[in-house]
Amino acid sequence: RNLLPMQKGDVPQTYAAPDLLRELTGYVPDTDVPKGVTRFVEWYRTWKG
Repeated sequence: RNLLPMQKGDVPQTYAAPDLLRELTGYVPDTDVPKGVTRFVEWYRTWKG
């Protein structure tokens, strides 16, 4: 990891929450982060070759 000072467009903290998505669509995400990252890496390796 090469840590750099804050870059243009970086935000120090986000407050993302799925509340509005749930309210509007009824969708509730149910994939935990470790499983989601694993699936993404598998997909990316397949896609990238």
